[in-house]
Amino acid sequence: MACRGRGGLEQPASAALSPGSSASVPTSQTCTHCICMVSDFFYPNMGGVESHIYQLSQCLIERGHKVIVVTHAYETRKGVRYLTNGLKVYYLPLKVMYNQSTATTLFHSLPLLRYIFVRERVTIIHSHSSFSAMAHDALFHAKTMGLQTVFTDHSLFGFADVSSVLTNKLLTVSLCDTNHIICVSFTSKENTVLRAALNPEIVSVIPNAVDPTDFTPDPLKRHDSVITVIVVSRLVYRKGTDLLSGIIPELCQKYPDLHFMIGGEGPKRIILEEVRERYQLHDRVHLLGALEHKDVRNVLVQGHIFLNTSLTEAFCMAIVEAASCGLQVVSTRVGGIPEVLPEDLIILCEPSVKSLCDGLEKAILQFKSGLLRAPEEIHNLVKTFYTWRDVAERTERVYDRVAGEAVLPIDKRLDRLISCCGPVTGYIFALLAVFSLLFLILLRWITPDSVIDVAVDATGPKSSWTLQHPRRAKLDEDDGKSETR
Repeated sequence: MACRGRGGLEQPASAALSPGSSASVPTSQTCTHCICMVSDFFYPNMGGVESHIYQLSQCLIERGHKVIVVTHAYETRKGVRYLTNGLKVYYLPLKVMYNQSTATTLFHSLPLLRYIFVRERVTIIHSHSSFSAMAHDALFHAKTMGLQTVFTDHSLFGFADVSSVLTNKLLTVSLCDTNHIICVSFTSKENTVLRAALNPEIVSVIPNAVDPTDFTPDPLKRHDSVITVIVVSRLVYRKGTDLLSGIIPELCQKYPDLHFMIGGEGPKRIILEEVRERYQLHDRVHLLGALEHKDVRNVLVQGHIFLNTSLTEAFCMAIVEAASCGLQVVSTRVGGIPEVLPEDLIILCEPSVKSLCDGLEKAILQFKSGLLRAPEEIHNLVKTFYTWRDVAERTERVYDRVAGEAVLPIDKRLDRLISCCGPVTGYIFALLAVFSLLFLILLRWITPDSVIDVAVDATGPKSSWTLQHPRRAKLDEDDGKSETR
Protein backbone atom coordinates (compact mmCIF):
# COMPACT_ATOMS: atom_id res chain seq x y z
CA MET A 1 0.00 0.00 0.00
CA ALA A 2 1.25 3.48 -0.81
CA CYS A 3 0.41 6.56 1.23
CA ARG A 4 -0.23 9.83 -0.53
CA GLY A 5 1.39 12.77 1.23
CA ARG A 6 0.04 16.27 1.46
CA GLY A 7 2.32 17.31 -1.36
CA GLY A 8 0.86 14.66 -3.70
CA LEU A 9 3.93 12.36 -3.65
CA GLU A 10 3.81 8.72 -2.63
CA GLN A 11 5.85 6.76 -0.14
CA PRO A 12 5.63 3.15 1.08
CA ALA A 13 3.51 2.73 4.19
CA SER A 14 6.13 0.39 5.62
CA ALA A 15 8.58 3.27 5.79
CA ALA A 16 6.50 5.01 8.42
CA LEU A 17 7.94 3.24 11.43
CA SER A 18 10.64 0.68 12.03
CA PRO A 19 9.49 -2.23 14.20
CA GLY A 20 9.89 -1.74 17.93
CA SER A 21 11.21 1.81 17.61
CA SER A 22 9.99 4.79 19.59
CA ALA A 23 8.88 6.55 16.39
CA SER A 24 11.02 9.63 16.80
CA VAL A 25 12.26 10.44 13.27
CA PRO A 26 10.17 13.12 11.55
CA THR A 27 8.64 12.62 8.10
CA SER A 28 7.61 15.23 5.59
CA GLN A 29 4.87 13.14 3.90
CA THR A 30 2.14 11.06 5.48
CA CYS A 31 -1.25 9.45 4.92
CA THR A 32 -4.36 11.34 5.87
CA HIS A 33 -6.26 9.23 8.39
CA CYS A 34 -9.70 9.29 9.95
CA ILE A 35 -9.07 8.46 13.61
CA CYS A 36 -11.56 7.60 16.32
CA MET A 37 -10.25 8.03 19.86
CA VAL A 38 -12.20 5.81 22.27
CA SER A 39 -12.08 5.85 26.07
CA ASP A 40 -14.37 6.08 29.06
CA PHE A 41 -12.15 8.89 30.32
CA PHE A 42 -12.57 12.28 28.66
CA TYR A 43 -13.60 15.84 29.49
CA PRO A 44 -15.36 17.05 31.60
CA ASN A 45 -13.67 14.36 33.72
CA MET A 46 -10.13 15.48 34.58
CA GLY A 47 -6.96 13.39 34.51
CA GLY A 48 -3.87 12.41 32.55
CA VAL A 49 -5.69 10.18 30.03
CA GLU A 50 -8.29 12.88 29.34
CA SER A 51 -5.63 15.52 28.75
CA HIS A 52 -3.59 13.15 26.58
CA ILE A 53 -6.53 12.35 24.28
CA TYR A 54 -7.50 16.02 23.92
CA GLN A 55 -4.01 17.38 23.26
CA LEU A 56 -3.09 14.55 20.87
CA SER A 57 -6.34 15.04 18.95
CA GLN A 58 -5.73 18.77 18.58
CA CYS A 59 -2.23 18.23 17.20
CA LEU A 60 -3.42 15.51 14.80
CA ILE A 61 -6.11 17.90 13.54
CA GLU A 62 -3.39 20.51 13.08
CA ARG A 63 -1.48 17.98 10.95
CA GLY A 64 -4.47 17.52 8.64
CA HIS A 65 -6.17 14.37 9.98
CA LYS A 66 -9.82 13.88 10.83
CA VAL A 67 -10.26 13.06 14.52
CA ILE A 68 -13.36 12.24 16.55
CA VAL A 69 -13.67 11.17 20.18
CA VAL A 70 -16.12 8.60 21.56
CA THR A 71 -16.81 8.42 25.30
CA HIS A 72 -19.80 7.90 27.60
CA ALA A 73 -22.26 10.56 28.72
CA TYR A 74 -21.37 12.68 31.76
CA GLU A 75 -24.55 13.71 33.61
CA THR A 76 -26.26 16.23 31.31
CA ARG A 77 -23.52 16.14 28.67
CA LYS A 78 -24.98 13.74 26.11
CA GLY A 79 -25.09 13.44 22.35
CA VAL A 80 -22.62 15.22 20.07
CA ARG A 81 -20.50 18.17 21.20
CA TYR A 82 -17.82 20.18 19.39
CA LEU A 83 -14.63 21.32 21.09
CA THR A 84 -11.77 23.55 19.92
CA ASN A 85 -10.91 23.38 16.19
CA GLY A 86 -14.00 21.33 15.38
CA LEU A 87 -13.07 18.26 17.47
CA LYS A 88 -16.31 16.23 17.50
CA VAL A 89 -17.09 14.26 20.67
CA TYR A 90 -19.77 11.57 20.91
CA TYR A 91 -21.12 11.23 24.48
CA LEU A 92 -22.91 7.87 24.34
CA PRO A 93 -25.79 6.96 26.70
CA LEU A 94 -24.02 3.94 28.25
CA LYS A 95 -24.35 2.88 31.88
CA VAL A 96 -21.40 3.81 34.11
CA MET A 97 -20.40 0.91 36.35
CA TYR A 98 -17.44 2.03 38.51
CA ASN A 99 -14.96 4.91 38.59
CA GLN A 100 -16.27 6.45 35.33
CA SER A 101 -15.86 3.13 33.47
CA THR A 102 -18.89 1.73 31.65
CA ALA A 103 -20.42 -1.70 32.16
CA THR A 104 -19.77 -4.09 29.28
CA THR A 105 -21.48 -7.07 27.68
CA LEU A 106 -19.53 -6.57 24.40
CA PHE A 107 -22.74 -6.59 22.33
CA HIS A 108 -24.72 -3.66 23.74
CA SER A 109 -22.22 -1.14 22.38
CA LEU A 110 -21.87 -2.66 18.88
CA PRO A 111 -24.92 -0.93 17.27
CA LEU A 112 -23.81 2.51 18.48
CA LEU A 113 -20.12 2.10 17.69
CA ARG A 114 -20.78 0.51 14.30
CA TYR A 115 -23.10 3.40 13.35
CA ILE A 116 -20.47 5.98 14.36
CA PHE A 117 -17.60 4.18 12.60
CA VAL A 118 -19.60 3.97 9.36
CA ARG A 119 -21.07 7.46 9.59
CA GLU A 120 -17.68 9.08 10.20
CA ARG A 121 -15.83 6.79 7.73
CA VAL A 122 -13.33 5.84 10.42
CA THR A 123 -10.20 4.00 9.27
CA ILE A 124 -8.27 3.66 12.55
CA ILE A 125 -9.62 2.99 16.05
CA HIS A 126 -7.30 4.32 18.78
CA SER A 127 -8.35 3.11 22.24
CA HIS A 128 -6.91 4.44 25.49
CA SER A 129 -6.47 2.99 29.01
CA SER A 130 -6.61 -0.57 30.31
CA PHE A 131 -9.24 0.57 32.83
CA SER A 132 -11.72 1.56 30.09
CA ALA A 133 -14.34 -1.07 29.21
CA MET A 134 -15.45 1.03 26.23
CA ALA A 135 -11.89 1.03 24.88
CA HIS A 136 -11.79 -2.79 24.95
CA ASP A 137 -15.27 -2.98 23.36
CA ALA A 138 -14.16 -0.69 20.54
CA LEU A 139 -11.07 -2.80 19.83
CA PHE A 140 -13.18 -5.97 19.69
CA HIS A 141 -15.83 -4.46 17.39
CA ALA A 142 -13.24 -2.76 15.17
CA LYS A 143 -11.61 -6.12 14.46
CA THR A 144 -15.04 -7.60 13.64
CA MET A 145 -15.62 -4.74 11.18
CA GLY A 146 -12.16 -5.08 9.61
CA LEU A 147 -10.76 -1.76 10.85
CA GLN A 148 -7.17 -1.08 11.94
CA THR A 149 -6.57 -0.74 15.68
CA VAL A 150 -4.10 1.03 17.98
CA PHE A 151 -4.07 0.92 21.77
CA THR A 152 -2.30 3.24 24.23
CA ASP A 153 -1.62 1.87 27.71
CA HIS A 154 -1.33 4.56 30.38
CA SER A 155 -1.01 2.39 33.49
CA LEU A 156 1.11 -0.21 35.25
CA PHE A 157 -0.34 -3.40 36.71
CA GLY A 158 0.91 -6.14 38.97
CA PHE A 159 0.73 -9.88 38.41
CA ALA A 160 -0.28 -11.35 41.79
CA ASP A 161 -3.63 -9.98 43.02
CA VAL A 162 -6.97 -11.13 41.61
CA SER A 163 -7.81 -7.77 40.04
CA SER A 164 -4.52 -7.68 38.12
CA VAL A 165 -4.84 -11.29 36.95
CA LEU A 166 -8.33 -10.66 35.53
CA THR A 167 -7.33 -7.35 33.92
CA ASN A 168 -4.21 -8.90 32.39
CA LYS A 169 -6.27 -11.73 30.87
CA LEU A 170 -8.70 -9.20 29.39
CA LEU A 171 -5.75 -7.23 28.02
CA THR A 172 -4.35 -10.39 26.41
CA VAL A 173 -7.66 -10.94 24.62
CA SER A 174 -7.91 -7.30 23.49
CA LEU A 175 -4.34 -6.94 22.28
CA CYS A 176 -3.62 -10.34 20.74
CA ASP A 177 -4.72 -9.10 17.30
CA THR A 178 -4.40 -5.32 17.80
CA ASN A 179 -2.19 -3.82 15.09
CA HIS A 180 0.02 -1.69 17.33
CA ILE A 181 0.40 -0.78 20.99
CA ILE A 182 1.81 2.46 22.39
CA CYS A 183 3.24 2.80 25.90
CA VAL A 184 4.23 6.03 27.64
CA SER A 185 7.55 4.79 29.05
CA PHE A 186 9.98 1.90 28.63
CA THR A 187 8.96 0.55 32.03
CA SER A 188 5.34 0.62 30.85
CA LYS A 189 6.33 -1.18 27.65
CA GLU A 190 8.05 -3.98 29.56
CA ASN A 191 5.06 -4.27 31.88
CA THR A 192 2.53 -4.41 29.02
CA VAL A 193 4.54 -6.91 26.98
CA LEU A 194 4.73 -9.26 29.96
CA ARG A 195 1.09 -8.81 31.01
CA ALA A 196 -0.40 -9.39 27.55
CA ALA A 197 2.26 -11.79 26.18
CA LEU A 198 2.96 -9.46 23.24
CA ASN A 199 5.62 -9.38 20.56
CA PRO A 200 7.82 -6.38 21.58
CA GLU A 201 8.16 -5.39 17.91
CA ILE A 202 4.54 -4.17 17.78
CA VAL A 203 4.96 -2.01 20.90
CA SER A 204 6.34 1.55 20.64
CA VAL A 205 7.28 4.01 23.37
CA ILE A 206 5.83 7.51 22.92
CA PRO A 207 5.81 9.57 26.14
CA ASN A 208 3.22 12.02 27.34
CA ALA A 209 3.86 15.74 26.99
CA VAL A 210 3.01 19.09 28.52
CA ASP A 211 2.13 22.34 26.80
CA PRO A 212 4.88 24.61 28.20
CA THR A 213 2.84 27.74 27.47
CA ASP A 214 0.21 26.54 29.96
CA PHE A 215 2.76 25.90 32.72
CA THR A 216 5.07 28.88 33.12
CA PRO A 217 6.74 29.98 36.37
CA ASP A 218 5.74 33.11 38.27
CA PRO A 219 8.15 33.68 41.22
CA LEU A 220 6.13 36.72 42.34
CA LYS A 221 3.30 34.40 43.44
CA ARG A 222 5.58 32.62 45.93
CA HIS A 223 6.12 33.76 49.48
CA ASP A 224 9.76 33.10 50.33
CA SER A 225 9.16 33.74 54.03
CA VAL A 226 7.73 30.20 54.17
CA ILE A 227 8.54 27.00 52.29
CA THR A 228 5.51 25.72 50.38
CA VAL A 229 5.21 22.09 49.30
CA ILE A 230 2.63 21.45 46.57
CA VAL A 231 0.78 18.16 46.12
CA VAL A 232 -1.66 17.76 43.21
CA SER A 233 -3.18 14.30 42.70
CA ARG A 234 -6.25 12.20 43.26
CA LEU A 235 -6.47 11.34 46.94
CA VAL A 236 -6.55 7.56 46.55
CA TYR A 237 -4.41 4.69 47.81
CA ARG A 238 -2.53 4.30 44.51
CA LYS A 239 -1.34 7.90 44.73
CA GLY A 240 0.26 7.31 48.15
CA THR A 241 -2.07 9.47 50.24
CA ASP A 242 -1.32 7.27 53.26
CA LEU A 243 2.37 8.11 52.91
CA LEU A 244 1.51 11.80 52.70
CA SER A 245 -0.45 11.57 55.96
CA GLY A 246 2.70 10.31 57.68
CA ILE A 247 5.02 12.90 56.14
CA ILE A 248 3.00 16.01 57.04
CA PRO A 249 3.08 15.84 60.88
CA GLU A 250 6.73 14.74 61.02
CA LEU A 251 8.10 17.56 58.86
CA CYS A 252 5.72 20.24 60.13
CA GLN A 253 6.98 19.57 63.65
CA LYS A 254 10.61 19.81 62.51
CA TYR A 255 10.24 22.89 60.24
CA PRO A 256 7.93 25.63 61.61
CA ASP A 257 8.06 27.54 58.31
CA LEU A 258 6.88 24.57 56.20
CA HIS A 259 3.42 24.70 54.57
CA PHE A 260 1.53 22.17 52.44
CA MET A 261 -0.96 22.97 49.64
CA ILE A 262 -2.83 19.86 48.53
CA GLY A 263 -5.04 19.87 45.43
CA GLY A 264 -7.26 16.96 44.53
CA GLU A 265 -10.22 14.97 45.72
CA GLY A 266 -10.83 11.34 46.62
CA PRO A 267 -11.80 8.85 49.32
CA LYS A 268 -8.51 9.32 51.19
CA ARG A 269 -9.14 13.02 51.82
CA ILE A 270 -10.61 12.19 55.24
CA ILE A 271 -7.21 10.84 56.36
CA LEU A 272 -5.57 14.20 55.64
CA GLU A 273 -8.39 16.03 57.40
CA GLU A 274 -7.88 13.84 60.48
CA VAL A 275 -4.13 14.55 60.46
CA ARG A 276 -4.74 18.28 60.15
CA GLU A 277 -7.24 18.16 63.02
CA ARG A 278 -5.14 15.96 65.31
CA TYR A 279 -1.98 18.07 65.00
CA GLN A 280 -3.74 21.45 64.75
CA LEU A 281 -2.25 22.28 61.33
CA HIS A 282 -5.18 24.19 59.86
CA ASP A 283 -3.04 27.22 59.04
CA ARG A 284 -0.23 25.15 57.49
CA VAL A 285 -2.02 22.37 55.58
CA HIS A 286 -4.43 23.72 52.95
CA LEU A 287 -6.78 21.23 51.27
CA LEU A 288 -7.89 22.83 48.01
CA GLY A 289 -10.28 20.10 46.84
CA ALA A 290 -10.80 19.18 43.21
CA LEU A 291 -9.02 21.43 40.71
CA GLU A 292 -9.88 22.13 37.11
CA HIS A 293 -6.95 21.70 34.76
CA LYS A 294 -6.85 25.43 34.00
CA ASP A 295 -6.36 26.16 37.73
CA VAL A 296 -3.47 23.73 38.33
CA ARG A 297 -0.80 26.16 37.13
CA ASN A 298 -2.05 28.88 39.50
CA VAL A 299 -1.54 26.47 42.39
CA LEU A 300 1.85 25.17 41.26
CA VAL A 301 3.44 28.62 40.93
CA GLN A 302 2.76 29.31 44.62
CA GLY A 303 5.12 26.54 45.73
CA HIS A 304 8.84 25.86 45.98
CA ILE A 305 8.78 22.04 46.05
CA PHE A 306 6.45 19.55 44.37
CA LEU A 307 5.85 16.25 46.15
CA ASN A 308 4.64 13.10 44.39
CA THR A 309 3.96 10.07 46.60
CA SER A 310 2.55 7.68 43.98
CA LEU A 311 2.94 3.94 44.55
CA THR A 312 2.75 3.17 40.82
CA GLU A 313 3.03 5.39 37.75
CA ALA A 314 3.63 4.67 34.07
CA PHE A 315 4.79 8.23 33.33
CA CYS A 316 3.35 10.90 35.70
CA MET A 317 2.57 14.09 33.84
CA ALA A 318 2.13 15.96 37.13
CA ILE A 319 5.87 16.09 37.82
CA VAL A 320 6.56 17.45 34.32
CA GLU A 321 3.93 20.16 34.82
CA ALA A 322 5.47 21.05 38.19
CA ALA A 323 8.99 21.18 36.78
CA SER A 324 7.75 23.33 33.89
CA CYS A 325 6.48 25.79 36.54
CA GLY A 326 9.97 25.88 38.05
CA LEU A 327 9.47 23.69 41.15
CA GLN A 328 12.00 21.26 42.58
CA VAL A 329 10.41 17.80 42.33
CA VAL A 330 10.59 15.14 45.05
CA SER A 331 9.05 11.84 44.00
CA THR A 332 8.88 8.14 44.70
CA ARG A 333 11.11 5.94 42.54
CA VAL A 334 8.37 3.78 41.03
CA GLY A 335 7.34 2.69 37.53
CA GLY A 336 8.46 4.96 34.70
CA ILE A 337 9.12 8.03 36.89
CA PRO A 338 12.95 7.72 36.78
CA GLU A 339 12.74 8.07 32.98
CA VAL A 340 10.79 11.33 33.01
CA LEU A 341 13.21 13.99 34.32
CA PRO A 342 17.01 14.20 34.56
CA GLU A 343 18.62 13.56 37.95
CA ASP A 344 19.38 17.24 38.63
CA LEU A 345 15.68 18.18 38.39
CA ILE A 346 14.21 15.47 40.61
CA ILE A 347 14.98 13.85 43.97
CA LEU A 348 13.95 10.19 43.86
CA CYS A 349 12.96 8.34 47.04
CA GLU A 350 11.72 4.93 48.01
CA PRO A 351 7.94 4.70 48.62
CA SER A 352 8.22 5.00 52.40
CA VAL A 353 7.62 7.81 54.90
CA LYS A 354 11.24 7.90 56.04
CA SER A 355 12.72 8.04 52.53
CA LEU A 356 10.30 10.73 51.38
CA CYS A 357 10.99 12.79 54.51
CA ASP A 358 14.72 12.56 53.78
CA GLY A 359 14.13 13.65 50.19
CA LEU A 360 11.98 16.60 51.24
CA GLU A 361 14.56 17.65 53.84
CA LYS A 362 17.23 17.61 51.16
CA ALA A 363 15.12 19.91 48.97
CA ILE A 364 14.35 22.19 51.94
CA LEU A 365 18.05 22.54 52.78
CA GLN A 366 18.84 23.28 49.13
CA PHE A 367 16.22 26.04 49.12
CA LYS A 368 17.49 27.58 52.38
CA SER A 369 21.08 27.54 51.14
CA GLY A 370 20.10 29.06 47.78
CA LEU A 371 21.19 26.01 45.74
CA LEU A 372 17.89 25.45 43.94
CA ARG A 373 17.85 26.48 40.28
CA ALA A 374 15.89 29.55 39.25
CA PRO A 375 12.32 28.71 38.10
CA GLU A 376 12.89 30.21 34.65
CA GLU A 377 16.01 28.10 34.16
CA ILE A 378 14.13 24.91 35.05
CA HIS A 379 11.24 25.89 32.76
CA ASN A 380 13.55 26.54 29.80
CA LEU A 381 15.05 23.07 30.23
CA VAL A 382 11.77 21.19 30.64
CA LYS A 383 9.98 22.80 27.70
CA THR A 384 12.49 21.17 25.34
CA PHE A 385 11.89 17.65 26.67
CA TYR A 386 8.28 16.89 25.72
CA THR A 387 5.98 18.59 23.21
CA TRP A 388 2.57 17.48 21.98
CA ARG A 389 3.50 18.17 18.36
CA ASP A 390 6.35 15.69 18.67
CA VAL A 391 4.00 13.13 20.27
CA ALA A 392 1.48 13.64 17.44
CA GLU A 393 4.18 13.26 14.79
CA ARG A 394 5.40 10.00 16.29
CA THR A 395 1.84 8.69 16.72
CA GLU A 396 1.13 9.62 13.12
CA ARG A 397 3.93 7.32 12.01
CA VAL A 398 2.30 4.48 13.92
CA TYR A 399 -0.92 5.18 12.00
CA ASP A 400 1.01 5.14 8.72
CA ARG A 401 2.44 1.76 9.62
CA VAL A 402 -0.85 0.08 10.61
CA ALA A 403 -2.70 1.55 7.60
CA GLY A 404 -0.67 -0.75 5.34
CA GLU A 405 -1.27 -3.93 7.34
CA ALA A 406 -3.68 -6.64 6.22
CA VAL A 407 -6.86 -7.25 8.24
CA LEU A 408 -7.09 -10.75 9.70
CA PRO A 409 -9.97 -12.83 8.31
CA ILE A 410 -12.29 -14.40 10.86
CA ASP A 411 -10.67 -17.86 10.74
CA LYS A 412 -7.17 -16.53 11.45
CA ARG A 413 -8.54 -14.24 14.14
CA LEU A 414 -10.14 -17.21 15.89
CA ASP A 415 -6.91 -19.20 15.65
CA ARG A 416 -4.97 -16.32 17.20
CA LEU A 417 -7.47 -15.91 20.05
CA ILE A 418 -7.22 -19.62 20.90
CA SER A 419 -3.42 -19.78 20.61
CA CYS A 420 -2.71 -16.56 22.55
CA CYS A 421 -5.37 -16.76 25.27
CA GLY A 422 -5.32 -20.44 26.20
CA PRO A 423 -7.79 -23.27 25.61
CA VAL A 424 -10.49 -22.00 28.00
CA THR A 425 -10.40 -18.20 27.61
CA GLY A 426 -9.46 -18.54 23.95
CA TYR A 427 -12.47 -20.68 23.02
CA ILE A 428 -14.83 -18.47 25.05
CA PHE A 429 -13.76 -15.30 23.27
CA ALA A 430 -13.56 -17.08 19.92
CA LEU A 431 -17.23 -17.95 20.41
CA LEU A 432 -17.96 -14.32 21.34
CA ALA A 433 -16.15 -13.20 18.18
CA VAL A 434 -18.38 -15.45 16.08
CA PHE A 435 -21.51 -14.11 17.81
CA SER A 436 -20.24 -10.56 17.28
CA LEU A 437 -19.79 -11.22 13.55
CA LEU A 438 -23.30 -12.71 13.29
CA PHE A 439 -24.73 -9.70 15.17
CA LEU A 440 -22.87 -7.37 12.79
CA ILE A 441 -24.34 -9.21 9.79
CA LEU A 442 -27.81 -8.81 11.30
CA LEU A 443 -27.26 -5.08 11.88
CA ARG A 444 -26.04 -4.64 8.31
CA TRP A 445 -29.15 -6.44 7.05
CA ILE A 446 -31.47 -4.27 9.17
CA THR A 447 -29.60 -1.02 8.43
CA PRO A 448 -27.19 -1.39 5.49
CA ASP A 449 -24.06 0.75 5.50
CA SER A 450 -25.28 2.44 2.33
CA VAL A 451 -28.32 4.00 4.05
CA ILE A 452 -26.34 5.48 6.97
CA ASP A 453 -25.86 9.21 6.42
CA VAL A 454 -22.25 10.28 6.00
CA ALA A 455 -21.35 12.98 8.50
CA VAL A 456 -20.00 16.34 7.38
CA ASP A 457 -16.34 16.42 8.35
CA ALA A 458 -15.58 19.01 11.01
CA THR A 459 -11.85 18.23 10.85
CA GLY A 460 -9.49 16.86 8.22
CA PRO A 461 -8.35 18.02 4.76
CA LYS A 462 -11.92 18.22 3.38
CA SER A 463 -13.63 19.50 6.50
CA SER A 464 -16.25 22.21 6.39
CA TRP A 465 -13.98 24.51 8.39
CA THR A 466 -11.03 23.99 6.00
CA LEU A 467 -13.19 24.53 2.93
CA GLN A 468 -14.66 27.73 4.41
CA HIS A 469 -11.24 29.06 5.49
CA PRO A 470 -8.75 27.70 2.89
CA ARG A 471 -6.25 30.54 3.34
CA ARG A 472 -6.27 30.22 7.16
CA ALA A 473 -5.93 26.44 6.91
CA LYS A 474 -2.93 26.79 4.57
CA LEU A 475 -1.27 29.26 6.94
CA ASP A 476 -1.85 26.92 9.91
CA GLU A 477 -0.36 24.01 7.98
CA ASP A 478 2.69 26.04 6.95
CA ASP A 479 3.19 27.20 10.55
CA GLY A 480 3.03 23.62 11.76
CA LYS A 481 5.62 22.47 9.21
CA SER A 482 8.05 25.31 9.91
CA GLU A 483 7.97 25.03 13.70
CA THR A 484 11.14 23.63 15.25
CA ARG A 485 10.56 20.27 16.89
